[in-house]
Amino acid sequence: MWRSQAEHDAEADGLTLVKADNKTGYYGVKLNQTSSTNPYVARVKRGGKMVYLGSFATSEEAAL
Repeated sequence: MWRSQAEHDAEADGLTLVKADNKTGYYGVKLNQTSSTNPYVARVKRGGKMVYLGSFATSEEAAL
């Protein structure tokens, strides 16, 4: 099975990328089509509030 470099790096660091049934393929990652350089946005909910983690070039980078 083919794996991305990001998935390989995550495993090497003891991390797991959480897959989701959405357009990006990862939990907490959304596609911002208005940005061409960093279209993937990572957000999580903490303490009942959405926390913005950043914008990234790939969905795998955002998932990390």
